[in-house]
Amino acid sequence: MPFYKYVAVEGSGKKVTGVIEAENKLKAISLLAERGLMVVRVEERKGPKKSTPFFQISISEIATFCRQLSIMISAGIRIKEALNILARQEVFSKRFRKIILEIAINVETGDTLADAFRKVGVFDNVLISMLEAGEEGGVLDRTLRRAADFYESVKRLQDEVKSAMAYPLFVLFFAVVIVLVISFYILPNLVRAFGTSIPLSPTIQSLLKVNEFLSENWPWFSVVMAGAVFGFFVLMKSRYGTYIKEYLSFLFPPVRKLRRNMGLERFARTLGILVSSGVRITDAIRMAAQASNSPSIIGKSEEMVQRVSEGKTLRDTFAESGVFPQLIYEMIGTGEETGKVDEVMERVADFYEDIVRNSVKQLVSLVEPLLIAGVGGFVAFLAYSIYTTVFQLQRSIGG
Repeated sequence: MPFYKYVAVEGSGKKVTGVIEAENKLKAISLLAERGLMVVRVEERKGPKKSTPFFQISISEIATFCRQLSIMISAGIRIKEALNILARQEVFSKRFRKIILEIAINVETGDTLADAFRKVGVFDNVLISMLEAGEEGGVLDRTLRRAADFYESVKRLQDEVKSAMAYPLFVLFFAVVIVLVISFYILPNLVRAFGTSIPLSPTIQSLLKVNEFLSENWPWFSVVMAGAVFGFFVLMKSRYGTYIKEYLSFLFPPVRKLRRNMGLERFARTLGILVSSGVRITDAIRMAAQASNSPSIIGKSEEMVQRVSEGKTLRDTFAESGVFPQLIYEMIGTGEETGKVDEVMERVADFYEDIVRNSVKQLVSLVEPLLIAGVGGFVAFLAYSIYTTVFQLQRSIGG
């Protein structure tokens, strides 16, 4: 469904802006009226162009950009001048500098900073909504500082997960190389050296047939494999990939638990940063659900938004959704009572970040011996097949 940017007035007379998802413009106005808002203006928000998976900007660049822009604005430098200065900073990639320059041009032509970010089509809705709220409240420098903290925490957790998985992936890569060398180089040369008259085991015969097929058709096979890898990579980066990964995780309980905790951490941290930036709670819930990359949370987000719009408490809304553990809805209930939902969600996110770290360590400790045992078993099987072949050769020579 399309998104609509709106300007409305609350019953108290306070002017509010935001984004709502609806089937059409009339439905958007109807939904806003149900929230008790008097609509001033509604216009369809054109979705940003999606960058291809191979050319996404890095989270670290976004964090650094937000941090430096925040410092410059706090120092009294005008936004246009700050953007032009940052566009010349070599700390950013050439592509990111072009994006900053495009943002500066959009601002110079009269766009707000949030609209300028939206038009370049590479930034997520979380950052754009934070900027809208920051501009509306006149606290853009603080909002950018919060955004930098947010993206730095996301990057830190990603780096820790990648670092923990580096060794198992290296073991897997090394093992695959060993198996390929034995199967498609050492074994065929060994058989050719002894001649074709020796009896071969079914395993050796199968490997030789595969080797012969690949030798004759390697150009086509290379193209097919490259296309398959590219297609798989693009699919995993699409919205369908989220559901595929969720389904596959059910086959391995430790991975399922890790993905669930990572989704809860992303949801809590995103919700906290959006609420602290002044984004409406309904919009914050919707965007936090999308940021979680959890199909179960995403599937319940609209239902949760509807319940909150009807006046239900956040605690009851989260509890009735059936996708959040008791810790989260009890904590958010406490935050709602004390008026500190953002702080509570930050603490919940920190809690789940620690859980994710520990889960990754446990998963690595489980995967490493499985990889070593699996590869060792396969290599031992190949060695046994080669040994039996050589043994039969010796018997035939001795006979």
